[in-house]
Amino acid sequence: MSRFRLPVLFVSASLALTFSLQLSVANEAFFSKDGKTVTMGLGGRGRAGLVQVDIATGKITPAPLPAELKDESIDSVAAGSEGEALFLAKDGVWVWTPGAAKPVKHVYTTAPVLGATDLFVATVPGTPLTDCLFVSGNESADATSMGSFYGRKPGGKHTFQSVFCRRVSDATGGVFSSDGRLFFITQGDVWEGGIQVDDDTGAGRLGTLVGARIAPLGILNTDEANAGGMWVQHVAPAGKWIYAQLRGRHMAAIMRMPLPAKPLYSPTSGDSPSSKDQLDAMSYSLNKTEIIAEDMEFAAGFCATEVGGKLRVFYFGDADEDKGLAMMLWEGAGKPRVIGHLPQE
Repeated sequence: MSRFRLPVLFVSASLALTFSLQLSVANEAFFSKDGKTVTMGLGGRGRAGLVQVDIATGKITPAPLPAELKDESIDSVAAGSEGEALFLAKDGVWVWTPGAAKPVKHVYTTAPVLGATDLFVATVPGTPLTDCLFVSGNESADATSMGSFYGRKPGGKHTFQSVFCRRVSDATGGVFSSDGRLFFITQGDVWEGGIQVDDDTGAGRLGTLVGARIAPLGILNTDEANAGGMWVQHVAPAGKWIYAQLRGRHMAAIMRMPLPAKPLYSPTSGDSPSSKDQLDAMSYSLNKTEIIAEDMEFAAGFCATEVGGKLRVFYFGDADEDKGLAMMLWEGAGKPRVIGHLPQE
């Protein structure tokens, strides 16, 4: 497959009005630890349910959801430390553990967060954030931004607390790499950073977000015909790359850029990066960015993994009128291939 590289001088603009029109963001899917299955919510297409996809056969197995979730649109899922599926529904965090006596159960409320989305989990052992749950959202129904991070420490007595984000209007799509590096999305572009945990337990917040934009991938333009734009909707670090799904109105693309050798800015970095440091980092990312798939009208259920040196990128692509949404798999070379279809309702 031919992959195109983005020009280094590509400029990404960020206007408040533009981003108020973005599609909603949610971490919709994840690979199992062995890379053999994908668990995903179907809310990205406005459908109800939570399913597991066998990559080898394309077989789709629905989660045995209780009656109260039968018609629930689930669009935010994440892997727990033991590989269990955590997901958001009805203002709470739920867990699906296949094979358990009670496979699906409610575990926590997302209060005080309103409209919680983008669930992700810190699964790397031995850190101050291990087993913390994170979501994005707001505490006000009148909020105009997409929200920022809230975190919940493990244990029954805790609640979600805000993560302070100075001069950042939104922080969404968070995900930790296998070695604990935090990547997230702000104003449609890829950032990397970390969360500095507060020592003062009475501060009323979990910590402070520290980070910097490393890849301005948002694609924006305008003309008489309304033109269009795409913003990063999901990121997935895997192996030596960061994979990104972009979405816009009737537009979608899958890209990847090299994983930086070290974080540009994080809680342990010391001084903030200079203008040249940040420009160099962004220029490098853009010079090395590769387009895996483009010219799509739709993409959802995006996730990526690398197990034993074997890469897998999964997503739902455009629909076939007779068969339904195409389940796509890319394994590092050639074109993404269809492994099955999600039947039409």
